[in-house]
Amino acid sequence: MALKITEFFGFAPLDPASLPFSTGKICPFINSACVKPNHGACSVQQIESPEPVICCPNRLYASGYQILLDIATSAFGPNIDLIKPAEAKARRLGLNGGITGREVTVFGRFWGQELPLPRPPGSSGKARQYYVDWVLAKLAADGSLHELTAVEVQTIDTTGSYGDQAARFFDGAIYVDPQGRQQGYSNAGMNWENVNKRILPQLIYKGHVLRREARCSKGLFFVCPKQVYERIRERLGGTLHTYNPGNGTITFRSYEVGASPGAGQERPLVFSGQFTTTVDQVAYAFVSPGNLPAMNVYEQAINTALI
Repeated sequence: MALKITEFFGFAPLDPASLPFSTGKICPFINSACVKPNHGACSVQQIESPEPVICCPNRLYASGYQILLDIATSAFGPNIDLIKPAEAKARRLGLNGGITGREVTVFGRFWGQELPLPRPPGSSGKARQYYVDWVLAKLAADGSLHELTAVEVQTIDTTGSYGDQAARFFDGAIYVDPQGRQQGYSNAGMNWENVNKRILPQLIYKGHVLRREARCSKGLFFVCPKQVYERIRERLGGTLHTYNPGNGTITFRSYEVGASPGAGQERPLVFSGQFTTTVDQVAYAFVSPGNLPAMNVYEQAINTALI
């Protein structure tokens, strides 16, 4: 395991353009406080791969939350306006021009109001309360709810620490690893097992909840880095049927960071792929994986070890 920071507060490490953001611990993509201010890494690169991996969810909100506009357009059609809940309430009262029928109200952490999923009936008060990262609510011309969809956003956690790199970058210095490599690598890695342990079970649960919503006609959207998308496809096997977005579906959308355009400029966020399948297909593939090793592999390994 070894990786290095590719983007530090939105820019290449030691790029002078990152200094105002690293000094203030500000994320340039949401123009708010960095959620991981001690290391400021937006994307990292493994030693065995030339491709950066997005490791902070806020990196996916570049260009003014373009991913939300893309999903809302896919779900509800063109010529829509994304607005905050407070603005939706004002327009429903006839203020700010009133309702036009183009409004999509965005519920989420950085837009003023989150919507938790209710706890199951009969659960204790201590039962975990799930949040969907984003709920997009299309309003009708009379201001009532016309249609909704939900968006879950995940990147990838890391194992180990690359705080030693970040410390050097905060000091404006090059990081040299123990092997003497400049722009070196820390002893950290990617927690790919989280795909199995946390991401897929949550998607299945939330997908089942949303399929019970009569107005959720396009299902759940899941946004993730390209490499996480590839691991999910690998984990679920290659037999998933493709569907059009609809009630009871999950649409997986993947993104990656593009090539660096040069000093002082952010790398673009690039859409890299999408597929839609049903919650049932995902759940069945998760509990009945088809990409298993050959039979008796443990027996063979034991026999080989005893030689």
